[in-house]
Amino acid sequence: MEALWRAWEDLRRDGKSGMSAWWREHADHHMPILLSTEGPFKGCSPEKGHNPRLEPLPCTPPPAGLFIPQ
Repeated sequence: MEALWRAWEDLRRDGKSGMSAWWREHADHHMPILLSTEGPFKGCSPEKGHNPRLEPLPCTPPPAGLFIPQ
């Protein structure tokens, strides 16, 4: 989702073919996968909202100070 958003933010400023490129190269590829009946939102609906069916992936927190600008 973040990659789609970043591509959108970059390509929307292109007044020539940026929007067309975003639809063709990003949305057309990712949306069928995201919205498929077996995709990551398969348990969600407008009526019921989000329904997580999978346990979150395990995550080890990053070391302290890793994301502090140098």
